[in-house]
Amino acid sequence: MAGIEAVPSVMASGTGDGGNRGLIVMLPPNRRGRPLETGARADGNRGIAGIVEGFESLGYRVDFADLNRWPWNPLASLHPVFKSIDMVRALRVLLRRRNAKAVISYFESGSLVILALRRLLGFKARVVIVDIGVGTQWRVRERILRFCIARADAIFTFARGQADDIVKNYRPDAVVEFLPQQTDTEFHRPDSAKEGDFVLSVGGDVSRDYATLMAALAGVPVPMVVRTSLLSEDPSSRPNLSVIREQLGDRELRDLYQRAKLVVLPLHDTLHPGGITTLLEAFACGKAVVVSDSRGVRDYLHHEENCLTVPCNDADALRNAVLRLTSDGELRARLGRNARAYAERELSQAVHVKRLAAAIAALPEHPANK
Repeated sequence: MAGIEAVPSVMASGTGDGGNRGLIVMLPPNRRGRPLETGARADGNRGIAGIVEGFESLGYRVDFADLNRWPWNPLASLHPVFKSIDMVRALRVLLRRRNAKAVISYFESGSLVILALRRLLGFKARVVIVDIGVGTQWRVRERILRFCIARADAIFTFARGQADDIVKNYRPDAVVEFLPQQTDTEFHRPDSAKEGDFVLSVGGDVSRDYATLMAALAGVPVPMVVRTSLLSEDPSSRPNLSVIREQLGDRELRDLYQRAKLVVLPLHDTLHPGGITTLLEAFACGKAVVVSDSRGVRDYLHHEENCLTVPCNDADALRNAVLRLTSDGELRARLGRNARAYAERELSQAVHVKRLAAAIAALPEHPANK
C-alpha cells in the first residue's frame, strides 16, 4: 500500500519580535477555557496552546477567541457544528479585530457568521478553515459547508482525499491544500520501561470498526484493552478483554499508550480523517500500530515502515497483523522507532505551525469580496 510522500517542512522565517508579523485570530470549535495555562510544559499536553506558542515564536500576535458560554452563546450546549456558530464571538472579531492578518477557524462553522458579514462590514482579514467536515452525510452540515467553502480564502484539510473532494465537488475559489495534522510530541513520548503485554485500541467516534476488531480477536489469547463508549461487547464473555468506558485525562491516556504492547486502530473507510488523533498520539509514543487503510488517514501510513496497514473491514487480515506483531519483538520495536521518528520529523506542533504560517503568508494580501 502506498505510503505518504515526505511533505516538505516549509519553514516560515519568524523572528519572535513581539508580534511584528501581525495578528492571527484563532477560533476553536469547542470551549478550551484558559488554553495557555497548562502548568509544567514537560508534564502537560499543550494541545491548542502549543499552536498559539508556535505562532508567537514566529513573530505573530495571537488572539485565541474562545467560545462563549450560555447565555452569550445560545447554542453553547449543542454539537460543535452548532455551538461554534457563536454570534457574539464572530461580531467581536468583525468589529474589534479588523487589523488581523488572518482568522483561522477550526472546522467550518466558526467562520459562518464572519463570512456572511465580512463584505457588509468591510472586514479585510483572510478567513482560513482548518480541518473541514467534508465526507459526512449530515444534511445540515452540508449546507453550512457549501456556504463557507464558497466564501473562504483558504481551506486546509488533514487528508488529501478531502482536498481533492472539495476541488472536484465544490469548485471553490479558495486555496485548497492538504496540511498534515499535528500532535504534541513533547507530551506524547515513548517510555519503554512501562511496556506491558496488552493490545490497546482507543476511540469513540463513528469511524471506529469495533465489530471487525472483535471478530478478528475472537478466540485469540491476547490481552486486549479498549477505551471507548461505543463497544457493546460484554467483557465477561471475553476473559482477555477490558473495556474502559469513562473518559480519561490526557496523562491517563498517555500512560495507556506507553504501557501497551501495540496499538490497533480498526477503521471504516471514510473520507474524513477519523482516528487521526489516536494514530498520531500512538506514533508519538513510539508504538507499533496496526491500522485499517482508510482514505482519511492513508496520507500518514507507511506500510512495513511506521505501521502495518490492513484492508478496512477485514477481520482475517487484522488478526494476522496483530499476531505477527505480538510474536515479533524486533519488528514491533522497529515500527515503533520509525513511528516516533516520523512524528518528530513531520507531525510536531512546531513543524505544523511553520507550514500553516507559510501557507497563510502565501495567500493574497487582500481577499476578494465574496
